[in-house]
Order: sequence, then C-alpha cells, then structure tokens
Amino acid sequence: MQVSRTSARAGLGHAAVLVLALAFGLCACPENPPQTPSERVSRERPDLASLLDARTIPPRGTIKRTTILNTLADRYGYRSYLEIGQGRKEDNFAWVTCRKKVGVDPNKEVEAAFPVTSDEYFARHRDAFDLIFVDGLHLADQAERDILNALRVLNTGGTIVVHDCNPTTEEMQRVPWQGQHAWTGDVWKVWVKMRATRADLQMFVVDVDSGCGIIRRGRQRTMALPEELTYEAFAKNRRKWLNLLDVHEFLGALRRSR
Repeated sequence: MQVSRTSARAGLGHAAVLVLALAFGLCACPENPPQTPSERVSRERPDLASLLDARTIPPRGTIKRTTILNTLADRYGYRSYLEIGQGRKEDNFAWVTCRKKVGVDPNKEVEAAFPVTSDEYFARHRDAFDLIFVDGLHLADQAERDILNALRVLNTGGTIVVHDCNPTTEEMQRVPWQGQHAWTGDVWKVWVKMRATRADLQMFVVDVDSGCGIIRRGRQRTMALPEELTYEAFAKNRRKWLNLLDVHEFLGALRRSR
C-alpha cells in the first residue's frame, strides 16, 4: 500500500509533537493523575489516614494525633493548617492533609516556616486557619496563651486541637521537665480552667496519644472550677474534667456536628 507524501509528513509531524510533549512533561497521563494529600497519606501512611469512613477502627493505643487531625480535616473540608511546636516534620506535620500548612518552632534544626516562639509569631501575624494544632511548650500558662491566640486567628467553623491534655501518671505532668521520656506537662490545668469558664466553646478530649483536646466555637455547660488542681484530684475526675471521649464517641460526635 502506498502512502502519500502529505500523509507521511503529517505522521512525522504528529510524532515530533508527541516527542516534544513527553520531553517537556506536557503529555497528560490519565493512568497516573497527581495525588491529593489525602491519597498520598492513604497510600504511604494508611495508619495516619482519616477514620471518617474507615471500615474498622484501630486499637486506641495505635491511633496518633495525626489521625485525629486528618479526620477533622476530612469531615469539615479544611484546607489550611497551623502547627504550634512543629518539631520534626515527619513526626506529624508532613502527613497532615491540608494543602496550606504553616509550622512554628524556635528550634531552627526542624526548619519550620517560622523559627520563632509562638508568642512572637502571634504578635506579628494574623493569617487565619481552618485547623490549628497546639503542641508547643507544655506549661499551663504558655498553653493558655497559645489557645487564646489560636482562637483569634481561627476561621469560622474551624477547630483547635491541643495535644497532651491527658497525662496518665503524675510523673508525666510534673513541671518543670525533669528528663521524662513521656512528658505532657501540666496542659491539663488550662483545659480544666477553660472548661469551667468558657461557655462559648465546645470542648472534649479524645482518649488517644496522651489526649487530643478538641476546641470549637459553640456552647458548653461549664463545670465548677476545682479549688485545687492537683494530679490526685485530676486522676479521680479525669473523665468529667476533660470531657473525655473514646474514638467511637468522637466519630459519632463528628457525624452529628454541623
């Protein structure tokens, strides 16, 4: 079969265009579309993926703070995220599925976007975020400032997550830090204080990963502020003071929320 010169030239032209497209990355590859952050986490770290549509819930001891953050981001469609006390990116920050992510940590070795203290960051910046994770210096007065500052830059419908609200031993919450391997500090004290004074918030703690405290704007029935914030009293009243929920209760509350 003979092929005309015109057809041959057209075929060569199409081939040249295809070669150029491949060389410059212009050719669409529908079999390998770009991954969303959620898809990347589901493929590379399924243990940190959202639990919202999970067929089975992992054991409590295996659920990390990242999973709670990603479940919230999934439920409410959050796109922006601020982390106070970033630490090593691979420990949490890198796996949060929001597209816009900002880290604050004065430790220059972790290469946060803002290598300053949280007080310095909030004094200079007013960018608003959908999801804010408070995991900085684990002292009650500092945690209180971080939470109050976070509330000022929280978008409507946003959520604050406070880490280390549920120490399980007296040693874990002893301040100042004395070299404990597992140290929550006394963050729980500011949590109890706010549960007693902030009727304009919704607050509960998910019973995973040393306690992940959830704060959203709304309403809550305040509790009486305890006369003494001792660990002994906290241990006896843990569930009431924290408004402690297990993972199944947390997921149920999420599905009922607006």
